[in-house]
Amino acid sequence: MVRGRKVRRSFLPSVTIIVVLVSMFQACRDHEEAVALDPAPIRLQVVRLDSILFHTDDLNAASRMAQAEARNLYPYYVEQVLAIGPVDDPRLAIGLSRFVNEPDWIEVQRRIEEVFGDWEEEIEGLEEAFGRLHTAFPDSIIPQIVLYNAGFNYGIFPTDSSLGIGVEWFIGRDHPVVQALAPEQFPHYLKERMVPAMLVPSAVKGWLLVHYQADQRGMDLLERMVHRGKVLVLLEALLPTTERHLLFGYSPDQLAWCEANELNIWRELVSKELIYTKDDREIARLLSDGPFTHGFPRESPGNLGEWLGYNMVRSYLVAQERPSFQELFGSVESRTVLRTYKPR
Repeated sequence: MVRGRKVRRSFLPSVTIIVVLVSMFQACRDHEEAVALDPAPIRLQVVRLDSILFHTDDLNAASRMAQAEARNLYPYYVEQVLAIGPVDDPRLAIGLSRFVNEPDWIEVQRRIEEVFGDWEEEIEGLEEAFGRLHTAFPDSIIPQIVLYNAGFNYGIFPTDSSLGIGVEWFIGRDHPVVQALAPEQFPHYLKERMVPAMLVPSAVKGWLLVHYQADQRGMDLLERMVHRGKVLVLLEALLPTTERHLLFGYSPDQLAWCEANELNIWRELVSKELIYTKDDREIARLLSDGPFTHGFPRESPGNLGEWLGYNMVRSYLVAQERPSFQELFGSVESRTVLRTYKPR
């Protein structure tokens, strides 16, 4: 167990002066790039499943077109995302018709087209991200991108070779349909993320979590934080111009609070002997989404262990003479990362 003397921690508030000071401090740290990646030239195949289904009068024909263009993902979309029956059910068009003719989803589709237009900016961002991933891992799969409207069922749906994106999740937090979503299933903190700027980082992060995160069964908290941190540092390298708080799904104030309280957060975990815990409740408390992390002030974000793991891995990579993502994901163990971590 990691042991430390118990001290009284005073977590700094998230107020304007802290945000300013942390922003200045962070600017000094940001010159230390962990790993810079040049994007390989790639062209993503993009399927507008939302457009096919909402703008084709004959839904039997639309379904055949969707099946042909999004072969890998369309069965999942029908059977798991929309949950309207088997993809080969002759009555499938009836279920699709009910969905695409629902007034709320028609309005959401109108908003999707208004917000994203020709999708040029988002597709360029995804191509650069997956181009950088190909640079880091030359054998990496370049997924087909499938854009769909699923009535707020699944936001990101990675398969083995496709990346489904529920674009309705990113139409804007102030849209009336978003505001009308039941708060029991869609709490305020979740609605706050439903903005266009979250689409690309959410999609790429979802792909990495499925394809690059190790099986975590039996791991202690440190191991899980480090593995999650590896994914977040890779995500940052794939999206180097994306504002950092978006990578975590935090607000700018929440990220500023983390940076201002890094040492206090670490001391809290050490003093409670949590670093090597395998207690599922404690691990879930620190690595689960939520409005804040239980046991910490309400100014904290949820999923605080993810941010801490990111900081640990980033510190490790900055300390390496020739940092490599292939080496990081292949052989670098959590305790090796821990030895280089100096919380501030």
